[in-house]
Amino acid sequence: MSGHLSGKAVVVTGAGRGLGAAYARLAAAEGASVIVNDVDPASAAAVVTEIRAAGGRAEAAAGSVATWAGAGAIIDACVAAFGAIDGLVNNAGIFRLANPVEQDPDEFRAVVEVNVLGSAYCGLHAIRAMLPRGTGSIVNVTSGSHAGSAAMGAYGASKGAVASLTYCWAADLAGSGVRVNAVSPNAHTAMADTYEAYLGAAAQGQNVNKSPAQNAPAVVYLLSDAAADLHGQVVRIDGDELSLIAHPTVQGHGALNPAWTVSAVAAAFAADAVGVLSEVGLHRTP
Repeated sequence: MSGHLSGKAVVVTGAGRGLGAAYARLAAAEGASVIVNDVDPASAAAVVTEIRAAGGRAEAAAGSVATWAGAGAIIDACVAAFGAIDGLVNNAGIFRLANPVEQDPDEFRAVVEVNVLGSAYCGLHAIRAMLPRGTGSIVNVTSGSHAGSAAMGAYGASKGAVASLTYCWAADLAGSGVRVNAVSPNAHTAMADTYEAYLGAAAQGQNVNKSPAQNAPAVVYLLSDAAADLHGQVVRIDGDELSLIAHPTVQGHGALNPAWTVSAVAAAFAADAVGVLSEVGLHRTP
């Protein structure tokens, strides 16, 4: 099968449904041999069956990404089945909503273990398999919620960590032939339904008509050789719009003082000398 990923072996985590399944389907349609991972074996097997029925090549690797051994087994499954690993989409994630005063600490920990440690563990195993070959592409999945969204302390923090992981690995791997980028997708999935039900009218409709499949081409592009010059970037897909999310940056020139005091800091803010205050949430720069 020819395509943008012809001859490549790719792992997609959390690919039993929603966005992950869309990534796996398009990767296979574009010629990749795909490891479909999901914590639910039946969901992973169903996506594999669908890919094979369409003429693609896929194998299931059920299991959690949240342990070092589990993540390693998923990456090893790709090498065992297809002889190498050329791409990894760190899509597996869980979603919990809570006001801070009602946040369950065990749920917070679970979000961090799956979303942060799962991405880190799979990525670390993949990097170690890719570096000796001098080629590979890792696509992490972050979210605009890391800029600030109500009731998303755990999820937003986890996705902020994934963005920072992307920046750091990009610095580590510069010039190695292994690339690391991230996507910030938006689609109407079961996660969106949960979010809209929790926030009610404040959230209703924001993901309507945004299909998981609409996010998949950007992910496949980042996995492909066509994106050879992209490294350390966060690509945002929001319906029909494709854009980039800026890295954290220091605004303006700041205020200078050789011996800061509390009063001097207060004066600098009062005089607007420090810089423009940022709004909470994801916003577009002029």
